[in-house]
Amino acid sequence: MPNKYRFWLVLTLLVAFAAGLVGGLFSERYYFHRKRHVRTADVQRSSPHFPTLEQMAQELGLSTEQQERIKQAFVKTEAKFKELRTDMHARLKTIRVELKAEIETVLTEEQRQKFEAMIEEYLRQRKQADEKRESSRQERSPEKPRGELK
Repeated sequence: MPNKYRFWLVLTLLVAFAAGLVGGLFSERYYFHRKRHVRTADVQRSSPHFPTLEQMAQELGLSTEQQERIKQAFVKTEAKFKELRTDMHARLKTIRVELKAEIETVLTEEQRQKFEAMIEEYLRQRKQADEKRESSRQERSPEKPRGELK
């Protein structure tokens, strides 16, 4: 009889130990790691932005004349940014075309066809992502022009 009780006691302790081990692993994986990922995602979403005219007017106590002059500076600078973006996109396109041509010189005809299919698939996915981002941006709120007060 004592051996029978000893067997059940050891078996019960082993089962309890295994249950604690499994419970600890799952709680660590699903509770602690999930919180860490949520925090890093929040940090990425809240990246710092240059203050808007409204924020500057409120925090700096700007006069109407100062606000108007700053608004003009925003408009003037926006044109420069637009020009820079246009130039940058043109230069990037040139570099991409050169890269594609160089890659195609290395590939066989069959590989070139697969490569073209890969590029088409990438462009399709990118277009879908851009459309999804644009639709979610429009759903959030109609964006007011930059540099304007409410």
